Amino acid sequence: MASEKVLDWLLEEDNPSIRYRVLTELLAVPPDDPRALLTRKKIPDSEAVRHIFSCMHPDGYWLQTNPRTGETLGNGVLYGAFATTHFCLAYLAELGLDRSDPRIAKASERYLSLQQPDGDFYRHFSCLYAYNIRTFLMLGYGDDPRVHKTIALMLGTKRRDGGYLCGMHEDRRKNAKSCIRGSAKALLAFSMLPELWESERCQELVHYFLSREGIFRLSDPAITVNFDVEHTIFPITWRSGLLEILLALSRMGYGWCKELDRAWALLETKKNGDGKYILDWTPVQSLLKAGKRGQPSKWVTFYALLALKYRELD
Repeated sequence: MASEKVLDWLLEEDNPSIRYRVLTELLAVPPDDPRALLTRKKIPDSEAVRHIFSCMHPDGYWLQTNPRTGETLGNGVLYGAFATTHFCLAYLAELGLDRSDPRIAKASERYLSLQQPDGDFYRHFSCLYAYNIRTFLMLGYGDDPRVHKTIALMLGTKRRDGGYLCGMHEDRRKNAKSCIRGSAKALLAFSMLPELWESERCQELVHYFLSREGIFRLSDPAITVNFDVEHTIFPITWRSGLLEILLALSRMGYGWCKELDRAWALLETKKNGDGKYILDWTPVQSLLKAGKRGQPSKWVTFYALLALKYRELD
């Protein structure tokens, strides 16, 4: 799956978050193994975690000011460019933190208090509420009724093409097609809920992607759906990167479907001669730094190898 040299690179101790996730998710080392325990203990004091928390408001949220408009967002559900509250909670989840950290608990409780009665957060943006499902599952809120409410919203949202959209576009365009970005976030959320894999709604969404060979247009299979899906992107935000689609489908057991052959072939082009995977795009404003565009990235390599692992398991 990966050369010993690549694994040694991923397991370097300078990044305990990646080391921990490679150990426990890629190499299946038990979380109570001494190596995993020691590594996880180092995560809260790592540079990446300290940087994100240094930007947190004492009341448990992250603000961001638009340099063009001067508008400051983040203390509610409205969000800015990759550095406001729900993004930062997602970044901390990626880094391996969970609700056992009192700072995570404080920020999570505050954000969840902003949830709408039907489980939504803002105008039924599927790229927001489905993204939040994944984040809160990773943070350890899988048993929280508020998260269950949002999952029920995702399950109950029906569209004729099997994908997802948001209220903004539903209102603006009659018979609007689903959005690949919101659909990808829902796919990722479903991939973490194995009890729902056989549900009608999840199967409709899987068909939505397989009928498009994962990332290609239904109307013209020679062209990808949009810019995002051609690229390796980290951290995961509202864009719909190649890796997250392949990761979700392979985790759910569809990795070897012939419909995904071209998408896997595209992923293979992202690998350099050393077996490391290249980061195509990362948001400049993100508080979680993934590396330089066009260069090998530990995060991209980890997720590529994880997707391939699920494919092999299938």
